[in-house]
This record gives sequence, C-alpha cells and structure tokens, in this order.
Amino acid sequence: MELDGNGWVDCRCGARHWGRHGAAGLFLVVDGHVLVQLRPRWAHQGGTWAIPGGARDSHESVVTTALREAQEEAAIDPAVVDVVGVRRMQHPDWRYDTVIGRASVRPPVQEHAESVLLDWVSLSDLPDWDLHPGFRESLPDLLVPRMSLVVDGANVVGSRPDGWWRDRAGAAQRLLDRLEGLAGRVLMREGKRYLAAHVEVVVEGQARDVADPPLDSLLRVVRAPGSGDDTIVDRSRNLSDVVVVTSDRGLRSRVPDSVPVSTLFEWLS
Repeated sequence: MELDGNGWVDCRCGARHWGRHGAAGLFLVVDGHVLVQLRPRWAHQGGTWAIPGGARDSHESVVTTALREAQEEAAIDPAVVDVVGVRRMQHPDWRYDTVIGRASVRPPVQEHAESVLLDWVSLSDLPDWDLHPGFRESLPDLLVPRMSLVVDGANVVGSRPDGWWRDRAGAAQRLLDRLEGLAGRVLMREGKRYLAAHVEVVVEGQARDVADPPLDSLLRVVRAPGSGDDTIVDRSRNLSDVVVVTSDRGLRSRVPDSVPVSTLFEWLS
C-alpha cells in the first residue's frame, strides 16, 4: 500500500526511527564525490548532512525505495543510476539500507522541501562535515572495498547431509536463510574488511522452485536455465569485484584466474 511505511518505530535500541518497514537512501558516487543534502531544521536530526532517503513502503524493495526518495528529494532520474550494492544497518526493530549507486556524470539535481541544500562532496572530505549521526556511523562501511558473492547453490547444499536429495527447493531455502545475514554486512577476508554489497545464489534443477526472497531481503536468486556452473562462470565474468563461493574443483578451474574462489565457511565463520 502506498505510503504505508510512514510512521515511527520505537526500537529496543532506545531510539525512535522513521519508517514502519525500515528506510533506505541513495549513496550516489560520481567521480569520487557523493551527493548529500542538508536536512531542514524541522526534520529528525535537522541541520545535518545526509543522503536522500526515507521510509520504505511494504510493496517496495530497498532499491526501489532509495531511487524513489532520491527522485522526490533531489530530482535524480533513476535511469542514470547504476546500483552496485547495498549496505544494511540492522537495529533490533528497524533497519536502514544504504543503496550504493554510480553514474557516469553528475545528474541534474534540484532541492526539495526536505533538502535545504544539495552538494557534491569529496569522499575524502565527507568525514569533516556535520553529518547525520546514522550516516556518520555507516560511512566507514561505505568506504571499504565491495565484494559481490556468487554462491554455487548446488555445491553448497550438497555439502551438508540434511535431506537435500528429497527436497531440493527446501534445501535451497535453508541455504538462503543461512546467507540472509551476510548481505549488506562488512565481512573479513584474509585480514581485510569488505562490504558484501551484492550476494546472489545460483540454483539449478529442482532447486529452481525455491521461492523468491522477500522484498526487504538483500539476497538475489539466479535460476540457471541449464547448468548452474555455466551460469556461475558467466556471472564471474560480468560482475565487478566478484568472489565465487564453491568447493567444486571443476568449477574453480573454469572461473577466470582473476576471480577469487572461497568456501562458504570462510564467510560464515
């Protein structure tokens, strides 16, 4: 229902947040600069700088919300934004999703009632600005390198004797449940921090019957039209900053040498 996200949430963290179904905003980066807005004094945390964003309606994905809010608050055309990932800030009873976008050139922007001023700020200078507390808290995670995890669903499911041979779709769903907490988080790999900005699971055969994740999920299910390995190899060649998650030696040999390959244990540990 349109606008059913408007409303406050009294969170167990002790704070009050806007957005009954959570909220999302657009972190739009162009040539090393990010678009920020000065919030009006009447707004929550008014007088601080943040990104365009607002409450998510129940029928929207987090990406749809962020692009809509950026269009409403800064007149940004969603068609010029290339979405490259999402960072999730999870509270006990509420969440905020920062959608990371890129554009080839700075799009035309225009102030709205919820934007006193709009400005393009260098990423290196941004920490020195008077930022909205939530934006300031999330900023370090937005500046770390991004990773796109492409998970070999058949291989990972087959590595656990949980009855997957009787119910492939059910086993795939259990895998999605395990992965739900990875998407949008900063993870450690070889002693370095990376944002799992994009997480997708490639499924094949009967596992293709698995249900789509809910709209507020950051996971993506890719249904292979044929061999799952073929689809994973194709995804590894076309996504940026990709890591393939599998223990299949044959698949490892087909993935480009420049693409890291890991096991799921490395990310869940």
